[in-house]
Amino acid sequence: MDLFEQVEWANWKNLKDPEKEGLLQQLLMYFVPPTVEINTIQLVNFELYGIKCRTFELEFDGELFVFIPGNSEAILGWDLGAEGLRSHELLGFDVEDLEKNTFKTTLTNEEISPVSEWLEEEPQYDLTSLEGISDYINEYTTNLRKVAIPAMFVQKYALPAGTEFLGIFDTVTGSFEGEVEQFFPYEEIICAQLFPKLSAEESFTWSFPKSLLVKNECYLEFLPESDYYFVYSHNDFTHEELKLAVKRQGFDLLSQNQWEFAVGGGTRRLFRWGNELLIQDNESGRQIKSKMDGANMFGLVIDTEQKHFELTDDLAKSKLINQLVEKETIIEKMLPLSTYFHPRHMISADQKLSPKEYLYRKVIKIES
Repeated sequence: MDLFEQVEWANWKNLKDPEKEGLLQQLLMYFVPPTVEINTIQLVNFELYGIKCRTFELEFDGELFVFIPGNSEAILGWDLGAEGLRSHELLGFDVEDLEKNTFKTTLTNEEISPVSEWLEEEPQYDLTSLEGISDYINEYTTNLRKVAIPAMFVQKYALPAGTEFLGIFDTVTGSFEGEVEQFFPYEEIICAQLFPKLSAEESFTWSFPKSLLVKNECYLEFLPESDYYFVYSHNDFTHEELKLAVKRQGFDLLSQNQWEFAVGGGTRRLFRWGNELLIQDNESGRQIKSKMDGANMFGLVIDTEQKHFELTDDLAKSKLINQLVEKETIIEKMLPLSTYFHPRHMISADQKLSPKEYLYRKVIKIES
């Protein structure tokens, strides 16, 4: 087998650790630009919903990446509607009520024509019936298809658009930990925003902002239930400008196909963590939430707050969602977290990408 065949998922999972380590050294030599600093490398195990992957987690330029094996015949997309989901969760029924409700559907795996890339008037769906819910799911997920996915080094955490991570700012001590030299030019403006001079009356109502953006300077995001901000440098980029900036660093953005494989592993489930939709405040609900928020089967962490779109290399094909309006039904609330969800969202060529609304994830692709 040549190098590309060995890093196929079907072959990679059968390799012993020394063989994987030898392959990794070749990949780093041939595919990672010499300008990229390679730091910590470790073999780690990831698992989600019974899918296990022993792979590498490593640092490129101080940022965490994971190695994801390729799949030359990955099945992506969805045409199965509500199949596999729990009907009583979808319809809000008690389990005892299920005997009174029946549903039969004819669902196929046949490929259908590509979705048009222009905006259309949003159709209405009967989200009180399983048939209507199935139609809604099929409409808002990508087409069933078989594609070739290369092996990839993929950034573990997505970053706000136009930013690079610098470090962490402690609001209690006013101290910063991270890239001190890069943070220093922004320190005065950050402190002025976070520690304003307030009157006694104003101090009772003032609170730290959830985020702070100084365009082409810096961007800060507050970590919930903490005293810390993540601090980033910021450039006010369009989609194309961001792609070029990432390319200059030796990376790319994921395509829609690559994003879906990296997030869902090519499994035939609507959600990477399983079929649960209803997240209750109990031990079972906390376990589901832990799977949703934790690393997936390849070690990636995916945003679940529904406050951001995640960019791909195509400005017409964003993933996830910035949910501005609270939705009523559970499928409307949860479907944006599906691996195959595609929002009706367009980015214009001249649009500057707000870090409050968009995320991006860097990748190095193992391609000939």
